[in-house]
Amino acid sequence: MSRLINHGFPTQRLEEEIETAVGSTLPVQSTLQEAASLGPDVRLKVLRAAAAHFARTGLRGTTLSVLASAAGIPEILFASFGSKERLFREAVENNIDSRLRLLEARTLSANYESETIAVQRIAEATVTVCLDGAVTSILTSWALLEDHDYAANLHRSEIGSVEFVWNRALAQRFGDSPSRRILSIEFVPYAVSACLAYGFWLAALRHDGGGTAAMTQVFLGGIGQTASALLSVRARRGYDRPRRLDIRKDD
Repeated sequence: MSRLINHGFPTQRLEEEIETAVGSTLPVQSTLQEAASLGPDVRLKVLRAAAAHFARTGLRGTTLSVLASAAGIPEILFASFGSKERLFREAVENNIDSRLRLLEARTLSANYESETIAVQRIAEATVTVCLDGAVTSILTSWALLEDHDYAANLHRSEIGSVEFVWNRALAQRFGDSPSRRILSIEFVPYAVSACLAYGFWLAALRHDGGGTAAMTQVFLGGIGQTASALLSVRARRGYDRPRRLDIRKDD
């Protein structure tokens, strides 16, 4: 039985493939050693190149030869990274994680004068990170189309993580105030879903942040007005405990 390397590719079979791909002038063992020694920096380079191409043409529209050429690596060495599908999923996970980190950095470093302004600015950050070239949500949209069962779980997790970022930013600035609790419970879940849907839609249309400023401001104005109206109504009724938390069991 052949010794296995790099995700179960038998050495003998890989040697034959390398000889066919690169010719007999290149020593097989040196190529195998190169494949086995690809470090994290090379893997990151491959993932970035793959993410850029997947964002343009999706999983099925992107070939391994295109990915290898973009990364500057012989196609045969892609055996050490697994299948194209595995690269796609890893690129999607990295895409979502990077987008969340960028959103967190933008929201936690900001200073908000009021809850309504905070909501509007956090909403703006949520939409614009979807359009950022390095972490554009178009890659996640491709995943939802072409690898739906896998990507749907990731996207649900992203929505929950974005809600957490919103609530932490509001709590950091406004503490445990009644208005902050009302927003967190009665407003944030719906606003997050709306902002992500809008950002994903703009990204799917290949917009960037600069070209959509006017459109985005109209949307963000609606988000801010909704938050203001909610707080105004609740203030007139008294800042009692939000209804979704007012659950009591009979004795």
